[in-house]
Amino acid sequence: MDEKVFIDANIFLEIFLGDEKCKLCEDYLNSLKENKIEVVTSDFIVYSCILLVQNKLDESGIVSKVAVFFNSYPVKILRPSLGDIYDAAQIMKKSIFDFDDALVLACMKNNNIKKLASMDKHFDKIKWIDIINFR
Repeated sequence: MDEKVFIDANIFLEIFLGDEKCKLCEDYLNSLKENKIEVVTSDFIVYSCILLVQNKLDESGIVSKVAVFFNSYPVKILRPSLGDIYDAAQIMKKSIFDFDDALVLACMKNNNIKKLASMDKHFDKIKWIDIINFR
């Protein structure tokens, strides 16, 4: 698997919350799986999704359901290094990105990932990535 796609939190959240683009996001992830394209995210995104879903849905067992999804789906979960965090801070100094989005960019760059699936339009300004847009 040479081709990799980094998945932003909002793609997972669409699925977990059953939002408007849930089916589109599910179909996209399934197409990556079928085409043997490596799906990558960070542990920071996993934790953020768990916290957001838990706060938004007052449903017993929702954290377990999210954990089962990440455990059962072939997604590589990166653990950002201190170097990634430092690089994210540098990105924040030079741009409009907040920490979570800057960390996405730092993780992508430091792991040689060029494709990003996201709903955030501010990533469109980054020339070195190929944005797969769900807006």
